Amino acid sequence: MDLTSTGIMLATCVFFLFGLTALTGSFFLAIAASLGLAAAMIASTKMVGLDRL
Repeated sequence: MDLTSTGIMLATCVFFLFGLTALTGSFFLAIAASLGLAAAMIASTKMVGLDRL
């Protein structure tokens, strides 16, 4: 993946992390959910084939 895609994915996960922390009050749950989101984004990027661009 290029630097732009990596930056967008990282920003999305950080935004998701802060939102879940504020919503649930559990930092560990928010970290687990953010890691799951990152894994899903990486897997979907590889399945679609965008990592070759």
